[in-house]
Amino acid sequence: MIKYAEQFSGGRVKALFGGSFNPVHIGHLITARDILEDFQFEKIIFVPAFVQPLKETLLIPPEIRLQILKASIESEHYFDVWDYEIKKGGISYTFQTLETYKKLHKEKPAFIMGSDSFHSFHKWKEPEKILQLSQIIIVQRPGHEITIKEILQKVNCTTVAKVQKGNLNKTARQAEIILYEGRKLEISSTEIRQRLKEGKSIKYMVTEKAEKILRRWWENALQQNV
Repeated sequence: MIKYAEQFSGGRVKALFGGSFNPVHIGHLITARDILEDFQFEKIIFVPAFVQPLKETLLIPPEIRLQILKASIESEHYFDVWDYEIKKGGISYTFQTLETYKKLHKEKPAFIMGSDSFHSFHKWKEPEKILQLSQIIIVQRPGHEITIKEILQKVNCTTVAKVQKGNLNKTARQAEIILYEGRKLEISSTEIRQRLKEGKSIKYMVTEKAEKILRRWWENALQQNV
């Protein structure tokens, strides 16, 4: 297998996994593990947003989302959480996060996002700068599939590679954007929040520790609203 990290000087690199994680669920964790193994990254670093500019107000408070995320990955040595955007507060702009990461670590990371997020990538702040500061990995999500043609229409880049799970190819090493076709996992944070509201089980959709934190927060929130 080709080692993705060979394209960078200084050895193996890390990948940043950005998102609201509202809440993080099993689908996020399995996708992160698959990418870790296929690309042989040193670590996958989850970067929860404080507020995402193109999304509605988040239901779960940032400190709870961060707590759930930390609890969900605590037994995984190759996962980590960077709470930079939550500590910074305000709107979370990815290009600023990547600039800060580069200043701290002197390396160019990969940046993982879902295909649902990439549909609005051309509306993000400084998308060209994001392409300069990272190599983007777009994870295909059920119901939000995207094609290489669509990617090229949305952003000013010249090289896009398609990678299927377990089959990293040579062209991916130089590509600015990688379209990753992994497992089809139909789990969403939206569904989990809806099931909480309806009093339904979320077992197996999140980790056991995450479920306990979510349930405790939800019960407290309901009591405060009475």
